[in-house]
Amino acid sequence: MFALRSTRVLLTRQPVRAWRRHVSGGGVGLERKQRSGEDMVTLRRRLQYQMRKRGILETDLLLSTFASEHLALLTPTELADLDSLLSNIDWDIFYWATGKAQAPEAVQQMPVFQRLKDHAAKRGSAIERMPDL
Repeated sequence: MFALRSTRVLLTRQPVRAWRRHVSGGGVGLERKQRSGEDMVTLRRRLQYQMRKRGILETDLLLSTFASEHLALLTPTELADLDSLLSNIDWDIFYWATGKAQAPEAVQQMPVFQRLKDHAAKRGSAIERMPDL
């Protein structure tokens, strides 16, 4: 029983340490696999999927409705910023977008993040459902 408990502690603490190490290094979010040669259609589809299947309902609703309204209009630079933003933890994204926590300076400077904040402000407290694919 003791070995199982110590294994849990190691498994839950290890990603947190890695996250803090990356943030203290000046980066934003968790490190992501670099994709080369990804065309815009594939990138938009991947981002749409990642924005819809986050794992936390509140973030899923916020990001999936944002994707349905704005994803087709984003520039390649904004798509790259959005990809970087999505590498963060779900609750961080939700709290930053809704203004409940201060986002890092690098995130605040992203034009796509400002659009997401505006989108979150317009949603209010209405009950939403996932948009159709």
